[in-house]
Amino acid sequence: MKKAVGIVVEYNPFHNGHKYHLNKAKELGDIVIGVMSGDYVQRGEPSLINRWKRAEIALKEGVDIICELPCFYSSQSAEIFARGSIGILNFIGVEKIIFGSESDRLENLKKIIEISEDKNFQENLKKQLEEGISYPNAYNKILKEFLDENIELNSNDILGLEYLRAIKYFGNNIEPVTLKREGGGYYSEEEKNRILSATGIRKLILEKKEIEKFVSEKSYEILENEIKNNKIRDRLFEIQDVEVGFDKRLYEMAVKYDNYKDFFENLMTKRYTIGRVQRILIHILLNITKDDTKYLKDNIPYIRVMGFSEKGKEYLKEFQKIKENNIEIITSFKNIQKKLSPESLRFLELNEKASIIYKIINNYEERKIPLMVE
Repeated sequence: MKKAVGIVVEYNPFHNGHKYHLNKAKELGDIVIGVMSGDYVQRGEPSLINRWKRAEIALKEGVDIICELPCFYSSQSAEIFARGSIGILNFIGVEKIIFGSESDRLENLKKIIEISEDKNFQENLKKQLEEGISYPNAYNKILKEFLDENIELNSNDILGLEYLRAIKYFGNNIEPVTLKREGGGYYSEEEKNRILSATGIRKLILEKKEIEKFVSEKSYEILENEIKNNKIRDRLFEIQDVEVGFDKRLYEMAVKYDNYKDFFENLMTKRYTIGRVQRILIHILLNITKDDTKYLKDNIPYIRVMGFSEKGKEYLKEFQKIKENNIEIITSFKNIQKKLSPESLRFLELNEKASIIYKIINNYEERKIPLMVE
């Protein structure tokens, strides 16, 4: 068997920093398998361009197998996002995963996990959250009290911690590798060495400004075509309620404000950040419940392969012969009712219904078979 290296991506859109990450992944093994968010991303938004176009970019850039991270994982908090991503990579035979890190100190991250499992740490964290402090700020504050050194965890390191926890949960079958994040931060709009965050690039696209120097040639070609054909979405203007302790606020804001912008801005508090509020609204729209989330933490319903290279195709053939788990790897919906359990089928249908909603604002041609890029 070829050695498979895993990456977790959104490519919303694919940029020069992603190219750097992918090239480093290629150095670690024979084949790169990517788990990519579908039509909804972790910030609680619809993706800039649809899942198939982003899968096409990934394959053209050199990913060998691209699997979808369904909406019921991709729109969740870091913990559930990581659990689903690592679960898929674990069940498709990945031996290593490489992820971006602001600190690039893997041993420190492992040490932080040990500290965070301490009972006193958990109690202090719960207390901070009850006082209305956001999770990242509360976590960093308590971490400083437990560590001898001053450390500030940012977006990639926080997600990295959840990757490590998920790797541990699935039996430590995957070796983690960190990669120093180049360029600005996750939400940065500042350029550094021709690298700009996906947030910054999306802003340029929506402002109709030039992005060519920040993305690869293949990525730019597809993005430019999507822009010309009016396939770039702005925001999802949908609302309603449901979240313990938050439903009253949703109702009050919906009654008070007659436009989405004011409604959304006034929903946010110190505890309820932009990303969290957007995820809540996405969950309302897609009817993702707490029971669903509880089930998904412990079970990977299926793995859907969106595309592969020739090397990726050969890997899948070999892997299917020796795989020991009962997770169905889907390359076609033919006889899907017989292949999946009723519960797994329900989650597959949920994800496909979510994409139907996405098509209301960004219609695209659905594919029945994986993309093949030579």
